[in-house]
Amino acid sequence: MNILKMVRDALQVGYNTLSGRILLHLGKPKKPLFPLADRLLADAFRLGQLPSPTEKEERRAVFVVERLKTLNLPYTVDEAGNILVRLYSLKEDPELREDVSSEPLLVFTRLVSTRWNPLESLGKLELQYARGAGLADALGPAALLSIAEAFTAGRLTLGRDILLFFSALHFDDPYTNVFRLFTSDRRFRPLAAIGVRGFMLGFLTSHTLGAYRVELTLTEEEEKNSGTNAVVSALIDTARHFQQVALSFGDALHIYFSRIEALSSFNRTPPEGVMELDMESADKKLLEEAVEKIRAIAENTAYRNVKGSFRIVSFIPPGDPSVSEGLTRILQDLMKELKINAEEEAKSDPASFLSAQGIPALSVGVASGREGLGRDTVEIASIEKGRQLLERLIMQAGT
Repeated sequence: MNILKMVRDALQVGYNTLSGRILLHLGKPKKPLFPLADRLLADAFRLGQLPSPTEKEERRAVFVVERLKTLNLPYTVDEAGNILVRLYSLKEDPELREDVSSEPLLVFTRLVSTRWNPLESLGKLELQYARGAGLADALGPAALLSIAEAFTAGRLTLGRDILLFFSALHFDDPYTNVFRLFTSDRRFRPLAAIGVRGFMLGFLTSHTLGAYRVELTLTEEEEKNSGTNAVVSALIDTARHFQQVALSFGDALHIYFSRIEALSSFNRTPPEGVMELDMESADKKLLEEAVEKIRAIAENTAYRNVKGSFRIVSFIPPGDPSVSEGLTRILQDLMKELKINAEEEAKSDPASFLSAQGIPALSVGVASGREGLGRDTVEIASIEKGRQLLERLIMQAGT
């Protein structure tokens, strides 16, 4: 009996020990596989929840500035709300150095988003996906903050000074020159420039097109409201004229009707309508000629009892891909190393403002996913590769 009791007690002790180890293991919180990517996504969530667009993007700028202060990094904020950060290549007292080293590397993104929503931008985190209105826009500034952290942590070794530029303005605003500091001031003119956006990881703009977006607003005179759908008829006729202009330029010009809208109220015919038109071409002269023809039609075509108002909403010039060939090869090689499927596309790119001035420039996405009408869907696993790609691109482009 004593022998059986000893065997039973030994088995019980072994079972209790094994159970305890299993419970201890299961009770421990799992370490994140990619903590740096998780931090980047967390910053994007917090940024995406802040309203935008606002005056000088103050709330988002405050978030970025507070993060820079915790990293003890120097920064400046200009009158428009743009933030410029300087990362020095040499471990020296910044006060003993010149303001900017010769030919720094520029890394830029935008703070502003046009797709913020008070509810949808709160975001939702799932096992494989992160969702939220404007979340893709917030990934750009979050990635630049990740670069700033990498510098302070010593992961990012620099061969030259790096300028991190957070723009509070739209790059394609036709009435402001966001990049004027970097193209007109010799001290800040970069050796090369890298634009950072949320989507899409792996997509490479091989041929940058110039782009215009124009808007035509038609309004029926109140005292002459005839109830004959004058605004809708004018929109339809104007769209037909615009289409004829596009066809006259052949395949060298791409034209898209991005928006045609007329809304009525109180069961009446629409008193106001709006049309937005996108034009793209690799030929700057042809693109400007097309815009002037569209403007002439909008301003000179008269419709009874209807007034029109024409304006240019956005503009990006055609870039010069030959200037950026070396930078593009570096990006392609890094994609191969990281096993990122590269896809080339022809589209407009804010980097064109710089390549058109002879500065090698391109833009890179840091995540895969999909921009939706209501909210963006980000593949969480893709962010780590995007983060690695950006860090390696900066280190190699800056040597």
